[in-house]
Amino acid sequence: MELNNYGAGVFGIKNFITEEECERMIFTSEQMGYEEAMVQTGTGMCMFKEIRNNDRIIFDDKALAAAIFERAKLFLPAELKEWRLLGLNERFRFYRYEPGQYFKWHKDGNYARTEDEVSFLTLLIYLNGDYTGGSTSFRWETIQPEKGMALVFPHMMLHQGAPVESGVKYVLRTDVMYKNIANSQ
Repeated sequence: MELNNYGAGVFGIKNFITEEECERMIFTSEQMGYEEAMVQTGTGMCMFKEIRNNDRIIFDDKALAAAIFERAKLFLPAELKEWRLLGLNERFRFYRYEPGQYFKWHKDGNYARTEDEVSFLTLLIYLNGDYTGGSTSFRWETIQPEKGMALVFPHMMLHQGAPVESGVKYVLRTDVMYKNIANSQ
């Protein structure tokens, strides 16, 4: 595994998962079946194709969260102010982007398991690289995904998934969870 620091809390980990794991996850996701992705708003989930038009699967898997966390924990910030690294969110999302699909500029939302267990970082794992387009952009950096690469960044960091030009892009997403240590003393 090779760490690439892009600044402002954004970093990538090359070869985070193996080619075989990537292929197995893509196969599994296709068996589960994708649906059109919606956007979370202040009033709930809505369809906004002008912002996002990719497909998604939402599923929970505690064993997968534990296995991926074992690999990721050495790279993740151990503490964020009064919050201590806890693990990964067991809620995962598979994303599929076909030609012309994108997710325009946005920020990711926090996930609160409880008041004292909250996510602050997004963890993306790119499952393939046999497509054109589909880069992940921040205001200062554009990252071309590679098969098996993980990308970690703060939820509140403005970013976008550029349109895929050809081929199909697959991504696995979850959140990095932290526990409030100020309240647990």
